[in-house]
Amino acid sequence: MQRDAVRTRLGGPFGRLLVSVGISGAGDGIRQTALPLLAAVLTGNPLGVSAVAVAQALPWLLVSLPAGALVDRWDRRTVTLVTNAVRAALAGVLAALVALGAAGIPALCLVAFALTVAETFADAAAQALLPALVEVTELERANSRLSVVGSVAVQFAGPPLGGVLFAVRRAVPFLADAVSFAAAALLLRTLPPLRATPAGQPDSPAVLPGATLSPAGARSSRVASSRVASSLRAEIAEGLRFLSRRPLLRALAGAVALNNLLMEAVFGILVLYALRVLHLGPAQYGLLFTAYALGGVLGGSYAVRVRDQFGAGPAVTGSMLLLGLPFLLIALVPNGYAAGVAMVAMGTGEGVWNVLTMSLRQAVIPDPLRGRVLSAFRMFGWGAASVGSALGGALAHALGLRFPVLLAGVVLPVAALLLTPVLSTTAIEHARTAAATPPSP
Repeated sequence: MQRDAVRTRLGGPFGRLLVSVGISGAGDGIRQTALPLLAAVLTGNPLGVSAVAVAQALPWLLVSLPAGALVDRWDRRTVTLVTNAVRAALAGVLAALVALGAAGIPALCLVAFALTVAETFADAAAQALLPALVEVTELERANSRLSVVGSVAVQFAGPPLGGVLFAVRRAVPFLADAVSFAAAALLLRTLPPLRATPAGQPDSPAVLPGATLSPAGARSSRVASSRVASSLRAEIAEGLRFLSRRPLLRALAGAVALNNLLMEAVFGILVLYALRVLHLGPAQYGLLFTAYALGGVLGGSYAVRVRDQFGAGPAVTGSMLLLGLPFLLIALVPNGYAAGVAMVAMGTGEGVWNVLTMSLRQAVIPDPLRGRVLSAFRMFGWGAASVGSALGGALAHALGLRFPVLLAGVVLPVAALLLTPVLSTTAIEHARTAAATPPSP
């Protein structure tokens, strides 16, 4: 990849990527509130509501690894552009189904699943693309800005707007989501082509979309396709081996999986907890995510300062601790004000965690493997999230809505303390130094 031609400190292409993230993120935030509200209207059963959450999370488990391997082969700008266009179409279909009164739980699950399939490719491309747009020394600053913009858009502006739009007319928030994806796709067209460093077998034959083959060519294409599939499996395995052989990355992957498992166990039934236990209305439910986003802005903005003040290790494990403890407040003091304070604290922890751990992963994973290894993280994280959504629904159904909240509040802080030796400042700096050291000839 010709990086020097497109890399700037934090302007130009990065600025356009940042704006596109904000635009599409606002639509995501709108849907984040509207989709569970619609599911709760269609069925009051926790299992039905959590089924939609499972459908949204499941593609991360099923599609992440091949998506990452393919992103390492393809032009990453084109992937982000096309997937945003696809998501615009899918959100438009969902808006039409809602407007026509045809959006039952199965339809919600199907569209939510398809949207996340497209998102696996979009996120793999965007995260792998960032180190090509900024210097490695600027990754934390770039991720900090992306985190802040994402928090403002996805959790601060979008959710309350989603609640208001849903109250006006149920189809409107999904139409707004479609428009946001279309606008982001148009903006991403202005980025330069960004193909990854070739991996695997770069000269493997490929067939362009729309091409017409002769019978002999078709046979050759089938052989080539078999080779490409074999190569794809080998490339996926290469990325997994890289992750499994590095203790720091293994620890981060485990922490990501546990965080997502327990947080989604709560968030999958949070709409019912808010409506039935906290006695909030739809707009007030959206405000919980606004509080969460406020914390995300604080955490994302001050993540680098926190690291400089306390060291990388304590900052990372401390942020995980702050992700878990607020769940105890939500469970033990069940009112809207306490929940709002808890969501601010939780969002702050997530903001610090996301900036520091994503920058670390991007810095220590080499470019030819970046899409695959980052996709493995997403597979572990969102695969655990899909299990967590189902687990939360089952636990809430069997033991009450408060039980998943208490479980997250106990297990996450304990896990953060246990991971402290593995995620130490010394281990983090050693991994950064090893990644920056050229291999011996």
